[in-house]
Amino acid sequence: MTSRLPMMMSSPLPQLPQLPRLIDADAVLSRVPPTQMIDALEAAHRRAWSPLARLHATVPRVARDDAEMLIWLGGASDGTTGTKVVSISPDNGRRADGSADTVHSAVLLSDAETGRFRAIIVGNAFTRFKTAADSALGARLLARRDPRTLTIVGAGAQAQTHLRVMAAEFPTLRRIDIWNRNPERAARLADEAAGDAPGADVRAVKDLERSVREADLVVCVTPSMSPVIDGAWLRAGCHVDLVGGYTPAMREANDAALLRSRIYVDHRALVTEHCGDIRQPLEAGVIAATDIVGDLFDLCSGRVAGRQHDADITLFKNGGGGHLDLMFADWLSRLGEAPEDCRTRSDH
Repeated sequence: MTSRLPMMMSSPLPQLPQLPRLIDADAVLSRVPPTQMIDALEAAHRRAWSPLARLHATVPRVARDDAEMLIWLGGASDGTTGTKVVSISPDNGRRADGSADTVHSAVLLSDAETGRFRAIIVGNAFTRFKTAADSALGARLLARRDPRTLTIVGAGAQAQTHLRVMAAEFPTLRRIDIWNRNPERAARLADEAAGDAPGADVRAVKDLERSVREADLVVCVTPSMSPVIDGAWLRAGCHVDLVGGYTPAMREANDAALLRSRIYVDHRALVTEHCGDIRQPLEAGVIAATDIVGDLFDLCSGRVAGRQHDADITLFKNGGGGHLDLMFADWLSRLGEAPEDCRTRSDH
């Protein structure tokens, strides 16, 4: 008796689509000098990149702080696009184990020619270093070249990354003060970050006013809804970097700080619409749109001048945006072969 076995498939297997490369930003960026990140953003600002859209939504939660979702879209003139999705859980820092980050993000990067998704970037280091490099680029173009004292207002993950990146950009720093409403968090960050600024004395401080009055650089990385920096405290030659406020309701510096400063932003249209540190005084008539000297595109192209005199007080509003995420993601995806400990996946 004969039996017929099922015929084996003679036709070739269908071609699977080319999957996006998966990049672990935490692994890759841990090996990249911070000044290289700043250089990349400076070069990118000489090209045409635009924030295309921005979505911010609150997610109500029962018996705990509301969560937030943010989506930024960015595009380049060659057709490259990028989307970053951010999940924010503000009360994670109060969890019993204290191990959960407040912010989590992922970036989806598309190909300029075909539009296919060519890379997915994960790892919270992406947003931290992109944001800090944005701040440091502003400081590179606006601060004095030889600052010796830095005050950081805030003690979260962004504070530590800003400390590391600013210390790399300004090796002249000899003292870094960290202030936080919770002194214990400031002290813990000072201990953890001491190795990030080898030439500086990193210390927690309790007197914010005194620290700011002695600072050459002031970096604010807080989620504050009301000003924590008084312009009366700023000394001649100081550079102020406002990072934390990303909604119209948030504010880190008062009107006096803006009135005493030459004002710059990373993206004029985005910041004036979305960031309370600029939008609120504009709507109140405290400043006019013409008081914003320029943005990073203006500065990097030479269309506007930065610091004019050593005694100038300069203020930079870091607003972020999809164009910055796209710039950073495009650069990161082109760094070459990923380190061996970086999880990647391509051409399956």
